[in-house]
Amino acid sequence: MDDIVDLRNKQIAYEDIIERLDENIASRIYWLVSIITALGGFLFGYDTGVIGSALIYIGPYFHLTSFEVAVLTSFTSVFAGIGALVAGPFIDRFGRKSLLIIDGIFYALFAVLSGLAISSIDLIIWRSLVGFAIGADTAVATGYISEFAPKRHRGKLASLQQLMIVVGMMTSFWVGYYLSMALPQTTNWRWMFGLGAIPAVILVALRFYLPESPRWLLIQGREEDAKKALAKLGVHVSEHIIPPKRELGFKEALSKQYIRRILLVVGLWLVFQQVTGINIILYYGPYIWKYLGFTGPRAILSTVIPYSIGFIATLFQIYLVDRWGRRTLGTIGFTGLLVSLVIMTVGAHYFALNDISIAVPLIFSAMVLFQVLFALGVGGVGWVLQGETMPTEFRGRGGGILAAIDWFANFAIIYIFPIWLSAYGMFSFWVLEDVLALAAVIYVLLLVPETKGLSVDQMPQLFSRPLREIRKRQ
Repeated sequence: MDDIVDLRNKQIAYEDIIERLDENIASRIYWLVSIITALGGFLFGYDTGVIGSALIYIGPYFHLTSFEVAVLTSFTSVFAGIGALVAGPFIDRFGRKSLLIIDGIFYALFAVLSGLAISSIDLIIWRSLVGFAIGADTAVATGYISEFAPKRHRGKLASLQQLMIVVGMMTSFWVGYYLSMALPQTTNWRWMFGLGAIPAVILVALRFYLPESPRWLLIQGREEDAKKALAKLGVHVSEHIIPPKRELGFKEALSKQYIRRILLVVGLWLVFQQVTGINIILYYGPYIWKYLGFTGPRAILSTVIPYSIGFIATLFQIYLVDRWGRRTLGTIGFTGLLVSLVIMTVGAHYFALNDISIAVPLIFSAMVLFQVLFALGVGGVGWVLQGETMPTEFRGRGGGILAAIDWFANFAIIYIFPIWLSAYGMFSFWVLEDVLALAAVIYVLLLVPETKGLSVDQMPQLFSRPLREIRKRQ
């Protein structure tokens, strides 16, 4: 039963409405809206995972060089970053819901065209535009969830984005594994790409039923629409709502110290989230196993198993994020990545010595541990922070900038990897990853604050403190 707010005065302040929204229970409608929103994460995950399976067959089909492999995989991330930046102003100007629908339509179209590509250039173009749609979705999804989620449950609801990313990746790997055995090598990759349009169409249909963000509607002065959206979320208001402050201009926002600190602290998390190598394993996992001597289906299966185990860890992350907090999970997660990457480095050393009997178990164990610790304390927490820290009046553009930082960092690492692998081998690359993971652990300990239990409207106050003081809020 909806919580009905009894408002006896003729008018009520925006802050009082938001407080009631923050203190509401996470009823069925909150979970339903969050799941529909997070379905974009499924597309994100499917697209991220499917390239790893398809790459085994695309390379020989189009006779790709290592440079062309790097372009094909990394340009998706470049355009995702561009999509996030372009989406930001659109989100603040036209609303969260409209962008959530439009990016789903774009994804469905470009997924089909990717499957119909007739040349490597053709494929790069369509895959890049798929990335544009995904990037736009990441700019808005967790921010939209954070704007209506009760503060005690915001972490778990926003973490559904990461859960859907994991489910999408698992689905893409299993689809890739099945199609690699069921269809000829010349056509199986086309179906891997094209089938992504099916969940995209379902997503678009469901998102038409989402309410617009009440916070955004009130900032836009659309009081009656805001009351309807609030009613869907169990907060019924009949009185006049005193309007809040309007949205921030771009220059005005960047002149505020707390916004610059959010960009620094959360932006660094998203950079480390990428450069420690998660998408090397996801994009190039089957490619790495093929490099180690495994055949196509076996190479895909060797990537599926670790990620399926990581799925369980994601469920624990959703359970723990509002109990243990973001900072604690981040410390555990990045420390675990460091340990797994050291094991990976040792495995690469034995591979360089042609001692496959030791190298393969070490690398496989490292991949499993990496997936588990990334899912538990890094990936989902990063997207929670991206969605909850920016002020409502700048959340679209701020969230777009943060999402773009994530995607451009992703581009850098996945572009470098195949070229580095061809030139220097695997061992030296994992040594670099060890150093980056150590830097990530130090960063979390020194800079990351705890945001658990705070309203999104309290984030400016938290990040207004000096950097050396921010982390002390426990």
